[in-house]
Formats: sequence, C-alpha cells, structure tokens
Amino acid sequence: MKSRPQLSFLCALAFALLFVSCHSDEPRDVLRMGIARNLTHLAVGQSARLTAFEEYRVRSKERSTASAASVRDILRAPLSAARWSVSDTSVVSISDDGTLTALKPGRAVVKSSWQNFEATTTVEVLKSLPAGRLPQLYTHGSECLPQSVSLQLEKDRTLHFHLDFERRSEAACADISLSGRAPEGHLPWEIPFDGGTLTLKSARGSIVNGVARLGGAGEVWFTVWTDGEGGYPVSLQNKTVLLVGDSMAEGVAQWLQKKVEEAGGRFIDGHERSSTIIWWQEGGHFSESLALNQPDIVFIALGSNELFLQQPEARAPLIKKMVEELGAREAYWIGPPSWKPDTGLVHVIDDNFQPGHFYNSNDLKVPRQPDGKHPTVEGYKVWTELVWDWYAHAV
Repeated sequence: MKSRPQLSFLCALAFALLFVSCHSDEPRDVLRMGIARNLTHLAVGQSARLTAFEEYRVRSKERSTASAASVRDILRAPLSAARWSVSDTSVVSISDDGTLTALKPGRAVVKSSWQNFEATTTVEVLKSLPAGRLPQLYTHGSECLPQSVSLQLEKDRTLHFHLDFERRSEAACADISLSGRAPEGHLPWEIPFDGGTLTLKSARGSIVNGVARLGGAGEVWFTVWTDGEGGYPVSLQNKTVLLVGDSMAEGVAQWLQKKVEEAGGRFIDGHERSSTIIWWQEGGHFSESLALNQPDIVFIALGSNELFLQQPEARAPLIKKMVEELGAREAYWIGPPSWKPDTGLVHVIDDNFQPGHFYNSNDLKVPRQPDGKHPTVEGYKVWTELVWDWYAHAV
C-alpha cells in the first residue's frame, strides 16, 4: 500500500500533466500564412534565411470565432514546417529550411506553402550591396521582436512606413503603420506617430537608415530598401564633386554644378575637350586630377570619341585601372549619348566599371545641335536631370 505522501505526489503530478496537455495545444483558428518581409534585396553570393509565419486567433468559449478580432487578438508564430520554392532557380536557390542563396542579378518570386495556405514574396538580387542583405533590424532597450519593415516614397512625396512585430501574447507590441506627406528639406526627418517617433536619419540612393522610438518600449533601428519612384533629397554638405570627361561633359557641367551646389557641395569642372579614355588613363591625367582635387565623388562623362572602335574590349583594362585609382571614392560614369548604334563600348564600360554606377545614355531622346551628336543647351539640361534622378536612387 502506497503511503499518503506518495499518493499525494502522484495525484499532483497527474494533475500537472493533465493541465499541461490541456493548455499546450490550445485550439486556434488559423487566418492565413505569410512570409516575413525580412529579405527584399540580396547581393550575389550572399545567403539569408526567410521566415514563414501563421496568423491565428485562439478560440474562446466566451467569444464566437466569427466575431471581429482586434489587432491584439491576432497572434503570429513562425512555421518551421513550411515548404519553399522559387520561380527562377538560376537567380536564387532555396533550401528546405528557407535559406535563400543569391546566384546572379535578377528577380525571383519565392513561394511558401503549408497545409492549405500559400504566401509569396519577391526578392531582388544585385551585383553588390553594402549591407549584404536588406532589410536589417536591430532593437535597443526593447522587448518587442520586429518581424519585418517596409518603406515607400512615391513621386508625389507620399511616404508609407510599416513595421510589424511578432505577436505571441497579449503583451506583444502593436504594429506601426504610417502614411502621409514626406517632410520638406534634407534628412533627418522626424515623423511622430501614436506612441512614438519615426526618424529617417540618412539615405544613400534607395537605402535608408532610421529608427522607430517606441515611447517607453525602447527603439528599433533599421536599414531598408525604399520602394517607389520618389527620391530622397541628396545632401553633399562638405563634399567635393569632380567632373571629368570630354566635350559632352562640358555641356553637362553647368547643370550638374547647379545640382551639386544646391545640395551643399563644392563642384570642380575638370573636363577636357576631345579627350578619350586612353588620354585620361594611359596619359596619367586621371590620377593627376584625383591627386590635385581630392574629390569625395567623381562623375565621369567619357566614351563619345571612342563609340565606334573596332575593338572596344581593348578599353576594359584601362577602365579597370581607373576603378583601382578611384579606390574607395564614390564614382558614377555617365555613358555617351549615342547618336547611332555603337560597336560595344557602352557594354564594355558597364561591365568593367563599379557595379550599378553606370548610367546608360544610349536611349537618350533630347534635342541635338546641327552636328546631330551634341545635345542643345536644353538637351543637356534634360540629360542632367535624368542623370541626377538616377544618381539620387543609385547604390
């Protein structure tokens, strides 16, 4: 016969096990599944893991499952059993656990499926990306778990911001969703919301750094790729911008100088008429100009005098040498505005210059001077506007 203490212990253990079994798998109604937007852009050769999640609502005897749910009623939890696939296996590959590997530049649709639910997201692969992958999320002094972030700036300056959090309990943080007119002036932008403040601190092309301050609940810092056609104001405060090139650069110079100075920078026009890539690189003029002017940013407008070379690939090593001489400086090559099909020089420049920093002017539609080659004053203005808009989005 068991002693009373032993019997009491066994009864207590049985009750505890019954309690756990009754509460560990509480009935729930799954509303949908999704893919956390924790990956939008990836550099070639990089890998990152995607996260699938389910949105659900716990059943309650006190409330009908058909009743409307508040934001706090809908919970989220990761799904480890989701199945993954991609639309283009030449752009990205994906493993069973959702680890995506970038293979070549392009876009691919990623699909996740679980039971009767499906979700998709689009990932863009770039030649290079300073951050390796985007977005990036960090918390400071916060127990909130950020799940995904998105930022969009439209051409009419409408700004949309969304920050979603994991929600596994009633105490979890509520999502943040903002839409409105973007502030005037240069960054940083301070945008208040109910319970906190959003600060967009800096932008480099389409990559934006910011922080969401959650009142007394800490901070979420983020780096995100901005969607939309809107451009953030360029700040060149304390920056020196050098323009080198041929006679095409001469026409661009006056309009580019205006843009640079409006952004707070110092502009140096270093073009030489009738010059070529050979003259600038083999003649040592490019390295001399860099040493003399010590620019922070360089614009190069070269190639018009070499558009119809029979062997344009001979310029490849010279362009690579220019990239070496630039070192860590930002540089942007304004491609020659072809007036008839070239023999391949445009592609040679694009393939051998800094990835993503070549503006292709082949399809430029602007008024030209009587020679049919050089744009008119108005043509140069339009061309520069197009280049500047591209520069504001360039990475």
